[in-house]
Amino acid sequence: MDDNGMEAYFDGRAAGYGDLDWHVTYAERLVEFAGLTPGMRVLDAATGTGLAALAAGRVVGPSGHVVGADVSAGMLREAARLLDASGLSNVTFVKSDVTALDEFEADSFDAVLCCAGMLYLPADRALAAWHRILRPGGVVGFSAMREGHPFAARLFRECAADVGLTLADPMAEVGSEERARDTLTRTGFTFERAVQGVLALQPRSGRELWRSHAASPHYPQVASLGPAERDAFESSFVARFDDALGRPDLFDLPVIYVYARKP
Repeated sequence: MDDNGMEAYFDGRAAGYGDLDWHVTYAERLVEFAGLTPGMRVLDAATGTGLAALAAGRVVGPSGHVVGADVSAGMLREAARLLDASGLSNVTFVKSDVTALDEFEADSFDAVLCCAGMLYLPADRALAAWHRILRPGGVVGFSAMREGHPFAARLFRECAADVGLTLADPMAEVGSEERARDTLTRTGFTFERAVQGVLALQPRSGRELWRSHAASPHYPQVASLGPAERDAFESSFVARFDDALGRPDLFDLPVIYVYARKP
């Protein structure tokens, strides 16, 4: 998905994004485990509606500052609304490509966080940009779905293969402790730790999940299918997902929170 497509995708998801409990929990836990302290200067990359930025703002306090950066104007409008309601005065939001961040000076942040954004970013390029703006000793922290999860995403890729479409797992680079460690080391960081967790997703039907997955980072590939292949793909996914609705782990989402430092 190109930059324009990514922006449009997230503009369309902005309203109500923060209403999903698991999105809020995901952001708050990333901040909780990051070891932030009052007075820190923090960048929240791919901030979305600002859930992690606001949580970080509460931790770093009035002597600190948080910048939330995102490519989606729609997400940033929702973030500004939530900021107004929060009463915080130490958080700002900017429209920016978080794989570049050229507007920020080198060695200018104590921490860079990214909640849920690694799914949509080229990991090496993003981490290189974050490494540049971090001060020596600064922390980088990101959350990611475990490789192969959630069930719906795995099933989506399996059904795609049935119609001749190969879709990569977007969590392959960072969705396990070993892979995350390798990626961080390759981009100049010193790996510190990974914290495992499980989030509870809101129950949804196969039809609802088809709509969200078909408009996901895989959209260009799905759009390349002819009508017959796309219809077969959709029918198979919806039927197989709805057949699995009795699975006790169907809406469990294993996740990983990963932290490293710039030497």
